[in-house]
Amino acid sequence: MVREAPFISKALKLVSLAITVAIIAIASTAAYSGYEEYGALASVGSASSSQLNAVLNGTTLMISGLNVPNKMTYPLTLELLGNVSIDNARVGNFDTGVYLIQPGHSQGINVSIPLNYGALLNSTEALQKAISNSSVLTVNTTVAANMIPLLGINITKSTNMTIGPILGDFSANLNTSGAQLSSDRESIMIPVILSWNNLSPLSTGSFWLNASLASLPGKPTGSYGSASGVLNLVSGKNTKIFDLKAPVNDFGGRGIPSGTYSILISLSQTESSLVLMQTTRIVNV
Repeated sequence: MVREAPFISKALKLVSLAITVAIIAIASTAAYSGYEEYGALASVGSASSSQLNAVLNGTTLMISGLNVPNKMTYPLTLELLGNVSIDNARVGNFDTGVYLIQPGHSQGINVSIPLNYGALLNSTEALQKAISNSSVLTVNTTVAANMIPLLGINITKSTNMTIGPILGDFSANLNTSGAQLSSDRESIMIPVILSWNNLSPLSTGSFWLNASLASLPGKPTGSYGSASGVLNLVSGKNTKIFDLKAPVNDFGGRGIPSGTYSILISLSQTESSLVLMQTTRIVNV
């Protein structure tokens, strides 16, 4: 047994050397494969990629055209996760779950993300901007990849798209030809025609509108009548008519004179809530 000890020692050293060489080889292969895969993953969804397609369809954001190759010599697990926000108001989250991609194969990924615009309605700051200005819809995506069993690669990307205002091209007009006396003949009811183009994806919910006649031809600024009611959020072009009730005495009993009128309009989410938007519209009659 004493004579065999050196031989066993040498054999163990050889085995140890072989294991070390194997580990170095595996690590080198993993590093090279990881480098290649990182390049492939980094190109997924890049601005130069013509395959990536993001479409906003009502309350759903569809992401398609993602094709992730496994350029490594080891199996790859892949998960796509992230969130969607409008001007920092979170309106959606997504997680595809884990895919297993074998070496030399690719995995196509399509994501359907339901969006909750109620979160936008609950964010006063984001909603105030979205009413009359374009907003930025941001998709934050993380590609979480793991080369089994050696290393992990996480790549985070952020992409933006611009969505139009809720009340785009907002206008107000007085339909003086449609004016009528109230039943008690003390007020005159003048139709106020509001029109706008809802270019945002927000198509549910409503605003409370207050409109007041702030000036009449030949009279100082004041309050000469008002109207109020609900504006429902509908996609596309909208028209809403409110009857503005004004005292007959303010018109001197001479009917509605020609000239310049100003209408003060304010919007809030409910009748008694904080004003989200206030604007004055000049109308020539």
